[in-house]
Amino acid sequence: MASESSAARIAAQLRAEILHGDVAPGAKLAQVGLAERFGVSRIPVRDALALLAGEGLVQPLSNATAIVTRMSIEELQELYDLRLSIEPKTTAIAVPHVGRAEIIYMRKQLAIMSEPTDARTWLAANTEFHAAVYRRSNRPRTIELIEHLRRLTDRYVYLHLEVIGQTGHIGSEHAEILAAVERGDAATTARLIGDHLVKAHDHILDYLVDHPSVLDPHAVLSP
Repeated sequence: MASESSAARIAAQLRAEILHGDVAPGAKLAQVGLAERFGVSRIPVRDALALLAGEGLVQPLSNATAIVTRMSIEELQELYDLRLSIEPKTTAIAVPHVGRAEIIYMRKQLAIMSEPTDARTWLAANTEFHAAVYRRSNRPRTIELIEHLRRLTDRYVYLHLEVIGQTGHIGSEHAEILAAVERGDAATTARLIGDHLVKAHDHILDYLVDHPSVLDPHAVLSP
């Protein structure tokens, strides 16, 4: 049990570092170095890297080393296609069950995103803003899938925030989504979520096309 908890703790830390760009795409992760860093044996490190490999964040190079998966336009496209097929519908199911507590919480997250802040704080508030709605769908497997897809997309969104720095359009989109949720308008909320995802995809794609150095050099450049 101790090894399992250590592996989960190490995986959580490495996952956050990968998603936030602290560990760059293409970086090598050696089990020996990680074991020394976290003060554990290689076994929980091996298990942690296996967890991250299952999530698509790292790729094993050998029994002792893994590499952080590079970003690609193909992955970005797939992630957003999946999110577009799931999130609007789930949101529409959830809206009738959103109460005053969720509305107040969404307002607070919107206020955080409206103030000058770092990318990590903005991302956390963005995640909670959307989760306040779709978690009311009462569909635990769908919610788990949405949150997994959002985590994988986060490192692309983080790049969008940290490097591109364009968030003005996102704030107005969030305000429209919140207004539709407050009205209990499920159909409009679902449409706005779909539009929101498409615009986010397009903004990130524009950057990746212009800056191919951050992409997997073996990936095909075709949106």
